[in-house]
Amino acid sequence: MAATDQELLRATAGGDGAAFGRLVERHAQDLFRLAQWLAPNRADAEDVLQETLTGAFKAARSFDGRSTVKTWITGIMIRQAARQRRKYKNARRVVSMHADEGVRPAAGVDRPVASAVAAIDRRIDLAQVIDTLADEHREVILLRETQGLSYDEIAAALGIPQGTVESRLYRARAALRKKLEGYVG
Repeated sequence: MAATDQELLRATAGGDGAAFGRLVERHAQDLFRLAQWLAPNRADAEDVLQETLTGAFKAARSFDGRSTVKTWITGIMIRQAARQRRKYKNARRVVSMHADEGVRPAAGVDRPVASAVAAIDRRIDLAQVIDTLADEHREVILLRETQGLSYDEIAAALGIPQGTVESRLYRARAALRKKLEGYVG
């Protein structure tokens, strides 16, 4: 029978590095996906993930079990990404949503390929719009929509009341609707 996340984290706290490796295997893909949304580029996302995992390993003994291990690690990641944003705030490069305007699939390209390219373009556009949201709104929308966390889990990860999560999500979605008004992908 497979060990639970909490059992693996307890074993990690007791010095079992292999247990932490199994925990990382379970959650690394989801965490990296979130890091890519939170960081401006892949290299920074890798740094955020690495710092998150290092922090989680060092803090394994401090896990109190009031949330799931995934929520706990997600909270560490949010704080690490915020530190990185503050550190590089002035160095961030802003990319126009219209940077590749006029680029269309070549004549003769298969419709499914053109459709896949359009879907990727829409995702890139959405990521760029999400990146323009205030940090507090970007965090809740990403945790809810990309990680599928519940309101309770988001509140635990961010250390805020559930009502604050709900109001931030409402405002984040309203801001996204406004920014995407008239968008044709």
